[in-house]
Amino acid sequence: MATQSKTAGKIKTQITRFSKRLSSGLNKPKRKFLHQMIYGIQESCDIKLTNIGRSLVEEISLKKTENRPSRQINDGDLTEFLNKKLVQEGRWWIKEKTVLALDLSDISKEYSKKQEYLALVRDGSQKGKIRKGYWTLEILGADTDGDRMIPLYGELYSQRADDFQSENKQILGAIDLVREIISQKGIWTLDRGSDARNHL
Repeated sequence: MATQSKTAGKIKTQITRFSKRLSSGLNKPKRKFLHQMIYGIQESCDIKLTNIGRSLVEEISLKKTENRPSRQINDGDLTEFLNKKLVQEGRWWIKEKTVLALDLSDISKEYSKKQEYLALVRDGSQKGKIRKGYWTLEILGADTDGDRMIPLYGELYSQRADDFQSENKQILGAIDLVREIISQKGIWTLDRGSDARNHL
């Protein structure tokens, strides 16, 4: 029991350090929001605000705990800010032969009716069946000499969103952002779904 408690304490400390670096430059409410979301998702193994709120164990009602991050989520998109921070954090680990893996995937929301900009995706876990959901784009750095994985970019998007232009624009924008910080280091790899595109 003491060992588990010690391990939990170390993880909390690591999350706090990471969230401080990731949120540097934001105002205090947004820094607190990011820290609690990172911790809450790890602790609850869930992304629902109710379960994240429960994991925070605050001395206020769960509804008030939920309302706080809900307001922050509606107060603007932090995707670009956080992705730049991720690349800045990870750039020290990127070498000439680091594999930079760009992966397109999806999140299926088969039973959802009210979420914004629900689009059609091919559900990879259901043999490519067409479902409602969102597309995801991730870039990871993989150390060829070990087992280190470096997260550099992550984004959820929908072709039904007002500012969506094309999948090609999404991919090129992600590559440009990473290259802006790491320059020409690394070896880019894209999955088979990118064969027909002129990205690089």
